[in-house]
Amino acid sequence: MRKYAILMATALGLTGCGGSQALPMAATPESSRAALVAALDGWAAGQTFQELSAASPPVQFIDDDLNRGTKLLSYKIEGEPRVNGTGYSYVVTLTMQDKSGASRAPKKVAYAVVTEPKHAVTREDRQP
Repeated sequence: MRKYAILMATALGLTGCGGSQALPMAATPESSRAALVAALDGWAAGQTFQELSAASPPVQFIDDDLNRGTKLLSYKIEGEPRVNGTGYSYVVTLTMQDKSGASRAPKKVAYAVVTEPKHAVTREDRQP
């Protein structure tokens, strides 16, 4: 019984019970959507991630397809965001064109978005 009590006390301590505070949200649904739209609109307009990070307000946009020079032809934000840590996650359908000019089939991806202390949009399925 004592062993069980020690395991329970350890588990409760590790899960944050006993007075620990959750981190505050680093975005609202409205601010995170605006940051996501700014990033995707910039990509569709041909901006690079460097240009987006120099915009006003700056958006740190991390997407491997953007970094490879893939052109964004169109996008559609699907449904409502879900809470993801201190920000929000959005499912987006992207229609892209690679460097050779070949169009790709639409692809569903997810983006994690925060707006505090700065606007950051990160594709959740990043590849090394």
